[in-house]
Amino acid sequence: MNTISFIDTELETRTGKVQDIGAFREPNLEFHNESPEKFKSFIAGSQFICGHNIIQHDLKAIRTAIDSVCDKPKYIDTLFLAPLLFPARPYHALVKDDKLNTDELNNPLNDALKAMKLFYDEVSAFKSLALPLQKIYCNLLYEQEGFKGFFDFLKWKPSGIDVAEVIRSVLGNEVCASATLEKVIVTQPVELAYCISLINAREEYSIVPRWLAFTRPGVEQIMRQLRSTPCLEGCAYCNRALNPQAGLKKYFGFDSYRTFDGKPLQEDAVRAALKAISLLAVFPTGGGKSMTFQIPALMQGQANKGLTVVISPLQSLMKDQVDNLEKAGIVSGVTINGLLDPIERGKAFERVSEGSAQILYLSPESLRSPSIERLLLSRTINRFVIDEAHCFSSWGQDFRVDYQYIGDFIKSYQTQKKLDQGIPVSCFTATAKPQVIEDIQQYFKDKLGLTLELFQSSQSRPNLHYNVYEKDEEGDKFNALRDILDSNKNAPTIVYVSRTKKAEQIADKLSADGFPARVYHGKLDPRTKTENQNAFIAGEVQIMVATSAFGMGVDKKDVRNVVHFEISDSLENYVQEAGRAGRDENMKAECFILFNEEDLNKHFILQNSNKLTLKEINQIWRAVKDMTRFRKTISHSALEVARQAGWDETVNEIETRVTTAIAALEEAGYLLRSQNLSRVYADSIQYKTAQEAINKIEDAGSIPPVDKMNATRIIKSLISSKRRSLVDDDAGESRTDYLADTLGIPHEDVIRIITQMRQEKILADAKDLSAFIGKGDKESRSMQLVNQFRIILQRILQILDSGETKIHLKDLHQELADAGENINGKDIRTALIYMGIKQWIQYGYIDPGKNLVRIHCKEVSSEIESKLRKLHELAPFIISYLIRKSQTDKDESKQQVLVDFSVVELKEAIEQSNDLVIKSSSLAEIEDALFYLNKIDALQLDGGFMILYKRMKLE
Repeated sequence: MNTISFIDTELETRTGKVQDIGAFREPNLEFHNESPEKFKSFIAGSQFICGHNIIQHDLKAIRTAIDSVCDKPKYIDTLFLAPLLFPARPYHALVKDDKLNTDELNNPLNDALKAMKLFYDEVSAFKSLALPLQKIYCNLLYEQEGFKGFFDFLKWKPSGIDVAEVIRSVLGNEVCASATLEKVIVTQPVELAYCISLINAREEYSIVPRWLAFTRPGVEQIMRQLRSTPCLEGCAYCNRALNPQAGLKKYFGFDSYRTFDGKPLQEDAVRAALKAISLLAVFPTGGGKSMTFQIPALMQGQANKGLTVVISPLQSLMKDQVDNLEKAGIVSGVTINGLLDPIERGKAFERVSEGSAQILYLSPESLRSPSIERLLLSRTINRFVIDEAHCFSSWGQDFRVDYQYIGDFIKSYQTQKKLDQGIPVSCFTATAKPQVIEDIQQYFKDKLGLTLELFQSSQSRPNLHYNVYEKDEEGDKFNALRDILDSNKNAPTIVYVSRTKKAEQIADKLSADGFPARVYHGKLDPRTKTENQNAFIAGEVQIMVATSAFGMGVDKKDVRNVVHFEISDSLENYVQEAGRAGRDENMKAECFILFNEEDLNKHFILQNSNKLTLKEINQIWRAVKDMTRFRKTISHSALEVARQAGWDETVNEIETRVTTAIAALEEAGYLLRSQNLSRVYADSIQYKTAQEAINKIEDAGSIPPVDKMNATRIIKSLISSKRRSLVDDDAGESRTDYLADTLGIPHEDVIRIITQMRQEKILADAKDLSAFIGKGDKESRSMQLVNQFRIILQRILQILDSGETKIHLKDLHQELADAGENINGKDIRTALIYMGIKQWIQYGYIDPGKNLVRIHCKEVSSEIESKLRKLHELAPFIISYLIRKSQTDKDESKQQVLVDFSVVELKEAIEQSNDLVIKSSSLAEIEDALFYLNKIDALQLDGGFMILYKRMKLE
C-alpha cells in the first residue's frame, strides 16, 4: 500500500527558517507544530511526500529532515500538476496562480489538507483522460522532478511509443503539421506537456498561469512554434487558423482586403504580422489600419492565447476601437485609460489577467505604471502595435515624449520574461514624410535591433475635392461657412478651428442661426466629449465644431465636408483632418480652407508659445542636480521638480513641459527616468459635506490642535475637487503634491495629516463613485432598461441549448415586439456583448448584415440563470437606492443628476434590506452589478476619487 503524507510549512521570509509545519498522513493523522524533530517522527517511513509548491518552497528547508527518516521518498508537487490537469478556465477552485486559495492566514495544516484534496482531484482528472494523452504525459514527464512521484503513485511507467506520432494524432489539425516535435520532446518535455494540455483543452481564453510563464518561458515559445508560425507548405491548421483571408471573413465578414493603387498592401501587412515580421504601415486616414492589426491580433490570440498591446495617444480613440470591435461581435478588446471609472478599470484588469482579452489598448504614459507592467508580465505578448507612430519623430507634427519610452519598456519586458526572441512590433501612421519614416525605423533599430518592413501607400484621395478661399474679415469667413452648410444641408460636416474658445463661439453662432452644432475640444469634460462625439457619429447632429483633438479613430464614413475655419498647425495635420471626409471611397466629399493673413500670424505665435527653450531645460537640469546632491536617485512629482526649478506657472501644462525637458536630458545622457512610483492614500471621503468632516476633525483626539486648521483646509479642498470633472480625469487637487502647492503646506505635513484623517475614518478605502441617473420614480428610464434587459437575457437563455444555437436577431426582436415588449434592437446586441464579456457564451455573426448569430453556451444554463437572477435582484435595488438619493436634488430643470455614493455604502444598504436573496451579496457581486448597469446604460458611472502622490523616479 502507498503511504503518502501531505505537508506545508511556514518559512521566515528573510532567513528561510521554519516557523510552523502542518502535515496530514492517511488514514487520519494530523500534525501542527513548529518542531522539526516532532515532524520527523510524524513523517517517518512515508513513501510519498506531497504538497503544493514544495519543490521550490518547502523542501529547501526540510528536505534533509525528510530524507533522514524516509527511505528515498518520492516527491509530488500539486502545483506542477494543476495547469497540466486543469488547463481550462476557470482553473481548479483551490488554485490561484501559484498559491492555494485559503480563508486562513499562516495555517500550514489547513493548507496541507487542501493540498491533499487537490492531489486526489488531480488523480481523478488524470484517470479521466484518454489513454493516448495519459501515455504522452507519462513519457514526457516521468523523469522530471515533482512529476515522477505522481506516476509512481499511480503505478505508471513510460511505454515504448513514438511520442511525436502520438502527439500529432491527439492534436490533429490543432497544430502546424511542420512543427518539429522531435527536438522539443528531448530538450523541453515539461514545457511541451503544458502546451499540449492547453491546446487540448480547446478553451478560447485559457492561458498559462503567471508563475508558469516566469518559471518556464519556453512554454510561450513552443506555443508560438506549434500554433502561431505559418508554414510555407500551408498545412490544414495554418490554412484555417493563420490564413489572412480566413481571418478577414471570420472576424469582419469581408471577402477581400482593401487595395492601394492596385496593390494588396493591407493583406500583405496582415500576412507579415502573422509571420512575426516587424513592420511600418503608412496608410491614409480611413485606410483600414485598425483592421490590419486587429485581424492578426485576434488570430494569434486564439492560436497561442497571447495578447496584442496597442499603444495609442488618445483615450477616445481607444474607446472607439473597443466599441467597434464589440459591434462586430468581438468582445476580446479591452482598454485601460484615465477615462474609466474604478469599476470598469477593475474589470479591464481582470479580463486581461484571466485571459479573456486578446487586444489591450493603452496610452504610452501608462507604460510607466508598475501595475500595468505587472499585468503585462502575467501574459504572453504576441506583438506591440504603435498607432499614430509619427509621435516618435521630432519631425512629426505630434511628437510625444512618452513614445520614446516604448522601446525601453519592451526591452525590459523581454529581459524580465527571459525571452530568446524579441517581440515583433507594428507601427501605423498616415504621415509619409521621409524624415518621419526614417526616424521611426531608426528608433526601433537602435532600441531593439528590429528592422521594420515598410508598407507604404500613396497619399492620393481622388474622391476628395479641395477648395481654398481667402477671406479678409472674420464676418466674411463665417458667412462663407454658412453658405457651405446651406448648400449641403443635412451633410455631416466637421469644422476645424485652432482654439477651444473659438470652437465654442462658432458652435453657438451656428446653432443660433439655425445650424445645430456640437463642440469638441481637449478642455471639455470627458462625459460631454463622449456625448457630443456619439451624437455626431449617430447622425443626431450633422455639424461638429472642433479643434484638432477631434477625429482620430472616429469611424464615420459619410462625412461630406471638412471646413478649416482656421488653418492647421502643420501640413501633416491638415492631411489627416481633411482626410476624415469621404472615408467611403464611393462618395465624393469637399474640403474647404477659409483663411486670411491674420490666421498665419496667430499660427506662428501659437507654435512658438508651445516650444520649450534651452534655458528652461537648463533650469530643470539644475533642479534635478540640486535634488540629487545627497543621493543618486530621487522620487519626486513633476510639479515638485518645476517648483525647484523656479517655475511659477499654473499646473495645467506644467507636467508636459517638465517631462519633455526630462526626456531631452535623458536622450542626451544626463539622467535616467524609470517607472513612476505612485501611492494611493485613500479613495473615499466618509462625510458628505465639508461641515460634517470639519466637525469630526474638531472632535478628533488623534489630530493635534496644531494640525486641525490645515486638516480643515485639506478636507475642504478634497471635497471641492470631488465635484469637478477636470481634463484627462485627473483631479489635481486630490494629489498630495498639488494640495501642498495650492495650500502652501509642506508636503510631508499634507501626507501626515491625511494619515491622521484616515485613522479618524474621515478618509477611507470604500471606493467613492459618482453616477448620472435620471430623476423620477420607479418607472424611470433606468428601471425600464433593467426590466427590458432582464427580458432579453432571459429569452436568449431560453433559446440556448448545450450545443450550437443560431438566432436571427430581427426575428427575436419581432417575437419580443409581438409579446408586447418595447425592446430596442440595439439592446439585443448589447445583451449579447455583455454575455460574451462575462464568458457565458461565445458568439459570432454569420451574415454580412450581422443579423444571424451563432452562439455556443460556455456555462451550464442553470448556472447562468442563477447568476442572472441574483443580478436582477441587485440591479433594481441599486437603481432604487440611487434614485432616492437623486431626489434630494430639487432642480427641476435637470433630466439627470450626479449622485455620489460608494461601493461600501451600497453594501451596507443591501445588508439592511429585507431581501434575503441579495442580503449576503459580496462587494465583488455589487461591483459586477454596477458594471452591468453601466454597460446597459441604465446609469453612467462618472469616475472615482483618489488621494494619491504620483512620483517620477530619476537617476
